[in-house]
This record gives sequence, C-alpha cells and structure tokens, in this order.
Amino acid sequence: MNPRPLLNQLYLGAAYLAGACIVFITLMILAQIVARWFGVIIPSTEDFAGFFLAAATFLALPYTFRTGGHIRVTILVNLLKGKAQRLALGFALLVFICIIAYGSYYAIAFVYESWSFKEVSQGYIPVPLWIPQSFMALGLFIFLLALLDDFVLLLSGKLPEFTGLEE
Repeated sequence: MNPRPLLNQLYLGAAYLAGACIVFITLMILAQIVARWFGVIIPSTEDFAGFFLAAATFLALPYTFRTGGHIRVTILVNLLKGKAQRLALGFALLVFICIIAYGSYYAIAFVYESWSFKEVSQGYIPVPLWIPQSFMALGLFIFLLALLDDFVLLLSGKLPEFTGLEE
C-alpha cells in the first residue's frame, strides 16, 4: 500500500483547518466591529482570535514544509554533490526531527496536564485550555510526520520534494 496519497491528504487537511481558523478570526473581528457600531461588545473575541491564530500557525506547518514554503538554508548543501549532499540533508533532517519530536512530546504532555487539572482560560468565557492547546499539539505531530516522511524518502534514494536540490 502506498501511503503517499494518505499523507498528502493529511497535510492538505491540516492546511484547510489552518485556513478555516484564519476565516474564523476574520469573521469574529468583523462581527466585533459591526457589534460596536450598535454599542454591543462580543465577549472573549480577543481570546478566541488568539486561540485560532495559534491553531492556524501550528496546523499550517506540515503543508508549508511539504510544499517548500519554509525558508531552507541550502548554501552548504548546494556546495556538496552526490552522497555528501544526501548526508548533509539527512543530518539536517535528523536534527530537525529530534527538535520537533521533543516539542511534540511536550505539547501533548501540556495538553494532558491542562486536561487533568481542568484549566480554563481567564476571559469572559471560560474555555478549557486543552481544547486550543490540542491544535498546537496536533500541528506539531503532523509536522513531525512530514519530517519523517522526508527522511524516509531520503533513505529510499529519493530527494524529498522542494529541497531545492537536484537528483
């Protein structure tokens, strides 16, 4: 079974969720502006906008990485050729995988801790904090999958997409 279509759909799905978060931010701010014309204040708009902004940021990471949207420092790697180039790219991916795996683990632990202590936001509308934090953890975990995906491609003899390198 080829996991490529499933992985690509996962990255795209995360990107759509990130886009939906941006749309929700826009709609909430627009609603707040219109409501103020009539002397009405919508409570916790700023809190929810912040939650959606964090969710959009983390959910967009995997798709942006897989489509080449992240800035990649390839000066050294471009100077190398053949096996040395692949080794340098592999080393960079391994370091990045370790960093994001560490971040993913602690983001998931953070969500669990917020859930177990029943922490809520301090705005007008108390929101259980594990809910917005879950999107951060989910985005980091899918980002970790995207990095592992590139590393597996590299090990299989293919250069990952959008590295800026030539086969």
